[in-house]
Amino acid sequence: MKIKSKILAALTVALCVLSLAGCGTLDKITAPKETVTARPTVRVTVPEGFTVYKIAQLLEEKGVCSSDDFIAAVNAPAADNAFAAAITNADQRPVLLEGYVFPDTYEFYTGDTPQKALGKFLSNMKTKLTDSDYTRAAELGYTMDEILTIASLIQEEAGLKKEDPKVASVIYNRLGSKDLPRLQLDASYKYLDKLENDDEGEAAIPGAREKYDAFYNTYVRKGLPAGPICNPGKTSIDAALYPATLAETDGQAYYYFFTYAGRNYYYSTTFKEHDREYNIRRNWKTPTG
Repeated sequence: MKIKSKILAALTVALCVLSLAGCGTLDKITAPKETVTARPTVRVTVPEGFTVYKIAQLLEEKGVCSSDDFIAAVNAPAADNAFAAAITNADQRPVLLEGYVFPDTYEFYTGDTPQKALGKFLSNMKTKLTDSDYTRAAELGYTMDEILTIASLIQEEAGLKKEDPKVASVIYNRLGSKDLPRLQLDASYKYLDKLENDDEGEAAIPGAREKYDAFYNTYVRKGLPAGPICNPGKTSIDAALYPATLAETDGQAYYYFFTYAGRNYYYSTTFKEHDREYNIRRNWKTPTG
């Protein structure tokens, strides 16, 4: 009896062990596998010449992140951000990294953080600006931040990529002139208007004109505005680095230009010539003399 009892007890223990092991194995076989859901993405194309505010609105429309959060990230980038560290007049700029949010086509996660979205833009800009670009900027006597400012002016003033180098030459001729120390460019003045009122008539930065006029009104301010007025494409950046030479402007150093009917460009060396040509086009007159 004792022997049988011991055998039965042993069998019972063995069955229990087997049962437990079997249950565990069964669980492993029948338990549903964890499902990994891919995060939805969205493709966003940012046109050349967009301001940070327009880019922020576009990102919000596409569901990437909120407009306000993206602008906040642009104005308060990571402490180790090299672009921001090179800016020496942050207090004069309504948007700190305007000019550095490179226009291109991107793939973003929807509902992403504004910091990660901004990181993609800045990483792209970093690859676009080569060591030779920085060397060339130094040869011209400008910082890369100033080159991007010039590029943004070209982007807004030229309108046609083939005209970029000539428009760039006008800007450089003005910057190097003692008699014409002011650029007198409409685009830099209107930049503040864009910040005062967006496309829907809402103030992006209330009081921008009053606060930043002295830094961006190139009819009053000498030299360059305090910073870029938009986010330029590579063609405009290249034109800022390599403006048209005298050989490419028929030996003429142009200080004035205007566009007519959107696609016609007129360059002049003197204000008298510029004013004459402008009034002829404006009044639909035929040049005489």
